[in-house]
Amino acid sequence: MRKRMVLTCMTLLLAVSGSAMAGAQQEKMKMCNKEAKQKALKGDERKAFMKACLSGKTESAGETKAEPASGGKKPGK
Repeated sequence: MRKRMVLTCMTLLLAVSGSAMAGAQQEKMKMCNKEAKQKALKGDERKAFMKACLSGKTESAGETKAEPASGGKKPGK
């Protein structure tokens, strides 16, 4: 009886955490779609953008990626 109760609780916990993760992924997909639409991306360009956006390699959805503007070199030298 106790094992069944523990198993039921663990199953419920996994189901709830799984749906929460799916919700976060859906929100990310919505944000990336919205940004791609704003940029009027189509075809392969949109596909590449969506792949980068969903993997977190773009500045979308409030994420920022710090990159040196001059490739790490100091201007004027």
